[in-house]
Formats: sequence, structure tokens, C-alpha cells
Amino acid sequence: MWGLRAEVAYKVALYSELFSQKLSFFYMTFNDCIFKPLQRYICSAICAEAMNARLALVAVITTAMLLAPPVVIADDTQDIPTNAQNTGVHDSLVAALAHAGLVEALQGQGPFTVFAPTDDAFAAAGIDLTTFDTEEENATLVDILTYHVYPGSVEAAQVTDGMTATMLNGDDATFTVTNGVVMVGDATVTTADVMASNGIIHVIDKVLMPPADLVDIPTVAQSTGIHDSLVAAVIQAELLSTLQGDGPFTVFAPTDDAFTAAGVDLAALDNEEGKAALTDILLYHVVSGAVPSSAVTDGMVAAAVNGDDLTFTVGEGVMVNDANVILADVMASNGIIHVIDKVLMPPADLVDIPTVAQSTGIHNTLVDALSASDLVTTLQGDGPFTVFAPTDQAFADAGIDMEFIANQGELIYDILLYHVVSGEVPSSAVTDGLVAGAVNGDDLTFSVGEGVMVNDANVVLADVPASNGVIHVIDKVLMPPAEVDTSECDVIIGIDDTGLAYDKPYVEVEVGATVCWIWNDESMAHNVAQIAVEGDTTRYMSGVYSGESMKSVDFRYTFDVDQTFNYICVPHATSGMAGQIVVGEGSIVEPEEESNNTPGFSAGIAALAVIGALMIAGRRLR
Repeated sequence: MWGLRAEVAYKVALYSELFSQKLSFFYMTFNDCIFKPLQRYICSAICAEAMNARLALVAVITTAMLLAPPVVIADDTQDIPTNAQNTGVHDSLVAALAHAGLVEALQGQGPFTVFAPTDDAFAAAGIDLTTFDTEEENATLVDILTYHVYPGSVEAAQVTDGMTATMLNGDDATFTVTNGVVMVGDATVTTADVMASNGIIHVIDKVLMPPADLVDIPTVAQSTGIHDSLVAAVIQAELLSTLQGDGPFTVFAPTDDAFTAAGVDLAALDNEEGKAALTDILLYHVVSGAVPSSAVTDGMVAAAVNGDDLTFTVGEGVMVNDANVILADVMASNGIIHVIDKVLMPPADLVDIPTVAQSTGIHNTLVDALSASDLVTTLQGDGPFTVFAPTDQAFADAGIDMEFIANQGELIYDILLYHVVSGEVPSSAVTDGLVAGAVNGDDLTFSVGEGVMVNDANVVLADVPASNGVIHVIDKVLMPPAEVDTSECDVIIGIDDTGLAYDKPYVEVEVGATVCWIWNDESMAHNVAQIAVEGDTTRYMSGVYSGESMKSVDFRYTFDVDQTFNYICVPHATSGMAGQIVVGEGSIVEPEEESNNTPGFSAGIAALAVIGALMIAGRRLR
């Protein structure tokens, strides 16, 4: 009797081993450890003492039951619902499929890949089929179940970390693989690759819930609980249908606290003018197109729908203009929402240069002068212009008042145009030594040091924008260089482009000619000083001299005898800054030797000489 039982047990173990080979994909190594020793024990039981063999068999079977991992029994000749029904751990899944009318669908040809939550997973998710009674509720159940089905065959070996698959309900599921453990969404695959005739089952420990269907931007904002003011403003400005459109849009959504801090009173904006202002503000928070946070770079500029620019900074966080992005990438069906902590105020619309000057409060005299000179219309033109705008104090310091403006119309006209450059010259374009032609035809010279100067005026406020150019505020009135009468000049000598040489270092003139050394607003100071001999680097003290070196010089000298006149620029003589003028035949007039011309000095010398001679003669007579 015992021998028959042992033989039956042996066959059971043998069949178990054969079955284990079918599951060798998961448990090959473990089964070798369990089933082969099991057979050996049972063989020994046939030949050994019955009681001992029976105890050995019980011990081995008990050990195998304790150590063997859970196994899902499947038949690859049966379809997915039939296999699920036979596992003993998927009763809830099978019941749900039947309730939703999906059994027949999953018995189809497929192939399908089904992620099958266990009964425990359904219990943990709180899914009670008795609550799914209406069409809408059953549609929800179908959506949940089809989110567990992939239309195709995906084995575990094909799953990669970060992989995304579109499930049968149309939503995406994302996979992660960590140390050989596969997860789909937040559920762990506990048993993989259970084969069925029309696909594959992967057992999971949680029910997958489809992502909520996305809704449009206003609906998302309405649901947050912190954007009531924004939604109310959108409705008041009649922008609701616009932001419910296809888009995509990117909306920077200020919180209710942000609206309160900005003092936006919707009741006060409930009129045509207020509605226009509110619309401009709201559209300054909207960018056409989807701009996720990952696309934002430091210094990036994006045009808002109202036509003005938004500027982004990226540091420890992200800012748009002066507002912090406190929650990024809130998805909507027609775009993206970024929550911000301030209301963005559009920049004031730019106006023309005279209007800007009129609004500053410190350019009244300038505006009056422009009006008196009929230049307002000119400076309201397209431009662009760059205007150097003296303050009221600067006009007062220059002694220019309304009486002066009324009596000196032509001069004021010239002065005003000397403050205007055609074209836009921002401060960033100004370099040291830059020369720009003013509209009146004269040159302006710039110097850049601790600050910026134009001629002798300091720029006290740069880059004030206007619709037709730029304004730089200055602290002095710029006076155009006086017209120089050079009719008497036979030759005019200036400074060359290097600033370290005369532009005519050698000149020949007739006797009686007048030579004029003239320069204006040079970057360095120069002068004219006669030297005794060509090559000297020090001034001949009794010679011709223009005076101390200056940046502006008008020195004239008439040569009335034949001579060769050598001269230097004293500050730059050692750099070779010298000149020569040959007058007539060019005979060299030797400079008189410098002497002490103190009255009586020569007579005293002569007297001493006579006395000395008489003394010598007296000695000889003795």
C-alpha cells in the first residue's frame, strides 16, 4: 500500500517538475533546487523503511511549499479572461470585465497586453462594482479597465526605463525599471509574462487610475481655488472664449493675493476705458504658443499677446519681469499655466520726444524753446532722433530765459539743433573720443570716464526711451562753436587725426602772409611756441608764443621779413610735434641772445674796464 502511495507521489513530483520547466523563465534555478531533491527523497522512500520515508516525504513537501514563490497557473491555449479567471487572485478583475462588457473584447484575436491588478489591489483601490450603475459610471469603469490594456504584445524584456505606451483608452502609461523591478505608473509588476493564447498578462499590485482628462485654461484656473480674481477679470474683459480656444497658449496666472497686492479693483474698471486697460493687462500675461519651463532661458524675451515684451531671468528660480514663478507647467487641454506671485503691468505706451520732455517736469524751458523755434513738429516726426536735453537749471545757468529765447530766435534755433543727432544713439554705443554730427552741422565730441560727457556737459540720465528715439538728460546747454572769420588767413594750420601733430607741419609763404593756427574741441591741449633752432624741444622765451596749451585755439601771426620759422607744441615736443614755416627767401633770422638788460649794467662794465687799464698803466710808469 505504501509503495503504491509513494509511486503516486513520485509521479506527482515528476509532473510538478515538468510543470516547473514551463515556468522556467522565472524560477529555473529555484526549481532545480526543489524538485530534483524531491524525486530523490521519494525514490529512497520506496526502498527504505516506510515510516522513515513517509516522514522524509512530508518534510520535503512542507519545505517546498514554504520556499516556493507564488506562481500564477496559466494555460497558453486559453484566452486572457479565461486565464485570469483560473488564477484565483483575479476574481475582482474578471467581475469588473463582465460588468463593463469587456470579456468578449479581451477574448478577441488581439494580441493584447493586460496589466492585471490582484483582488487585493482592487480592494485597496476601494472599487465597489455595485456603485457602477449608471451609463456615466460604467463609462468610467470601462476607462479604468482599458487603461490596463495595451493593444499589442509587450514582454517584460521589451520594457525600458522611461518608456511610454498609449493604452487602449487613449491615455499614456509610463514605465520605470529599477534594479530589475518593473513599474507601470505607481504599480509594481509582481509576475511578468503570463502567456495566453491572445496575448500576455503582467500581474500588478495596484489598480491604475487614468489621468484626469485635461480641460481648458480658464476651467483649470477656476478649479485651483487661488485664481478667482483672475477668472473674474477674464470674464469681465470678455476674454473667456478666447482662452478657451484651441491655442496653444501659455498663461502666467497671478494668484488672488497677487491681484490684491496690485490693487486691481474690477469694479473701478467696469467701463469702456477700464475694460480696455484690463484687457491690456490680462493679455500681457498670455504668450501665443506652449512655453514649458524647460524652454525658458536666462535673458529670454517673449512677446505677449498684447504686443509688449516679457523678459525672463533664471537663477535660483524663474522670474518673468519682476514676478516669481511659484508653480510651473500646470497642464491644460489648450496650453500651459505658470502660477506667479505678482500681476504683470504692461510698460506704458511710448510717446514722442517733445511729449516725453514735457512730462519730466525738469525740461519746461527746453519745451518752450522748441515751441518758440517751431521745432516741436520736427521732433514729433518718425525719426529716430537722439536728443541731449538740458535741464531747466542748465538753461538758467547759461542765462537763457524766455526773453532771450524771444529776442535770439536764430541763435536759439541753432543751439537747439546742436542738441539733436539724427539716428538713435544709446549710451551703450558711445565710446571715448566719439564724434557725432549734430543736425545743425557742427560736431559733438564724447568722452567716457567715470561718466559720459558730450562736449563739456555731463550726461546725468541716459537712455530715456521715446517712440521716435532716445533722450539723454545733460546738465549744461551745449553752445555751437562760433563761426570763425578766416578771411585774413593765408594759411590755416590745425591738428591732425592722431592728435600729436600739426596737419601742415611744413609751409612756405610770402613775406606779409598771415598764418592762423586754429583748432576747436581737441581731445588734448596744444599751443604754438617758437624755438631757437630746429630740433629744440624747449621754447625760445623771447619768441612767438600762442600762450598756454588749450583744446581750442585761434592764434594768428603775420610774417613781415624773410625767415625760416621753427616752432613746437610745448606739451608734446618730446613726441616730435613741431612745424616749420619758410617765409620768402627763407633766410634764417638768428634770434637775439638773451641778455641782462638792467639799466647802467653795460656802463658799469665799461667804467671798470677803464679803471683797470689806468691801474695797469700806473704800475708800468713806476
